[in-house]
Amino acid sequence: MSIVIELEPEVETALERKASAKGLSLNDYIEELVRKEIVLDEILAPVRQQFAENGMTEDDLDKFFNGVRQKVFEERYPKRLY
Repeated sequence: MSIVIELEPEVETALERKASAKGLSLNDYIEELVRKEIVLDEILAPVRQQFAENGMTEDDLDKFFNGVRQKVFEERYPKRLY
């Protein structure tokens, strides 16, 4: 399947640089990006479904992860002042 997309020149240049750095053609690099997005979407589907089912919002999720991060920080650096 072929798809034609119009990119801003600076976006195309950035993609070409990244592709070159990985030793890939621009087409192969873009296909790799799309595949990663599809896989990530598949991996996250059950998590997204759980959030939808329990009514957790993005703000709730942010608060949860910030709390966990703070707890880990306090455990790792217990003698520091916060």
